[in-house]
Amino acid sequence: MDIPLNPLNHRNGSEGPFDPAHEPAAGNGDALLSGRATDEEMNEGTAYPNGEISTVCRIKREVEKNVKPWMVIVAILVLIVAVIILSIVVCSALQEDVDNKFDSSLFEIPLRFNGSFQLPNMVFTEELLNLSSNESQTLTAELQEKVADLYTASPALGRYFSKAKIYSLRNGSIIAHYQLTFLMPEEQQDQLRNFTLSREMVYNVFRQFLYDHESEDSAPNYIDPLSLNMFGRLW
Repeated sequence: MDIPLNPLNHRNGSEGPFDPAHEPAAGNGDALLSGRATDEEMNEGTAYPNGEISTVCRIKREVEKNVKPWMVIVAILVLIVAVIILSIVVCSALQEDVDNKFDSSLFEIPLRFNGSFQLPNMVFTEELLNLSSNESQTLTAELQEKVADLYTASPALGRYFSKAKIYSLRNGSIIAHYQLTFLMPEEQQDQLRNFTLSREMVYNVFRQFLYDHESEDSAPNYIDPLSLNMFGRLW
């Protein structure tokens, strides 16, 4: 006995032939879920195996979440300032001052200036007449050091300065007589005598120092700027 079998419609569970026209249309939600599922399946199978998020993506999301635009701007400005400062430091270190390159062993030609100045805050004693006395030696050493320091610190004259000597002390409060010695290279001596080591230049450096650094309260070896004298050059 033959029993007719109707094909089972597996879509809706009813019997009868499958008719696509009676199949309910898939809604937008079903299509979206289907597409999302497909993307998730692809991701699971490729970039993120076993459902784990990669470290790179996690760091990227953290950066995008925490880093603000103003932070990026500040970082760029700081970097620019750092580069500028570094450039200045490097340029300063590499820059060489040609004037500072000289061989002092070539400075052999002496040039001397004599003069005097007054110490109004000191009282003259007979012992100062003897340059071998302790009082005289102490005072002359202090004065020589002061004069030597001011010329050594001079950017224009420092390299040529050799020594300062106090060779006489006499009454009049105290009047000290001094001698300055400079050394010049032979090939530049004429130019130096007329300009850098002229009497006017040497005198003005001394006088300006006294106006800038000396005061009447700097006892006891205060030098009166108005009393400063400097005589002609001695070879």
